[in-house]
Amino acid sequence: MTVAELEDYFSGIELPKTLELYPGTKLNDVAHCVDTHLNVLKIYGNVRPYECFYDRLLKIKEFVDQAQENEAD
Repeated sequence: MTVAELEDYFSGIELPKTLELYPGTKLNDVAHCVDTHLNVLKIYGNVRPYECFYDRLLKIKEFVDQAQENEAD
């Protein structure tokens, strides 16, 4: 998934306010995290020092997808 595709995905969806990304890692403002991570990736690209930003966005997407799937059930 490209940075542009991630940006399209996250624009227009409702994000949770908080999220436990990993055990011991809680995001207190998910929308702000997504915004800043996308900005970093747009500036620097998905290169080795910034892979963690991309990985976190994919993890957030996974949580959002799972939540939407659970709501549909």
